Amino acid sequence: MSFTSARFEIARNSTSQQAKELRSRVRQSLQEGERHLVVDCEAWHQLDLSVLSSLIQCAAACKQEGASFEVANLSSTMKASVRALQLGGRLGLAD
Repeated sequence: MSFTSARFEIARNSTSQQAKELRSRVRQSLQEGERHLVVDCEAWHQLDLSVLSSLIQCAAACKQEGASFEVANLSSTMKASVRALQLGGRLGLAD
């Protein structure tokens, strides 16, 4: 059994259009059979609701399709912000 994966990145100054594109790319990857999706958040340093919303929607789409979703390289500051909003579970952040 082989598993495929896809990797995406959040841009440093991501716009709402880029957030929408991320959702589209994740959905496309799911349709193409990807089963492990990783979003690299290393460059994401300022809470942006369009990016956060897109990440949550991507996580939900993966869950619905039975795929795994991983948020990688999220800074401790951003993790704290997401948890303060009580959204860590929706992104699959470990406590």
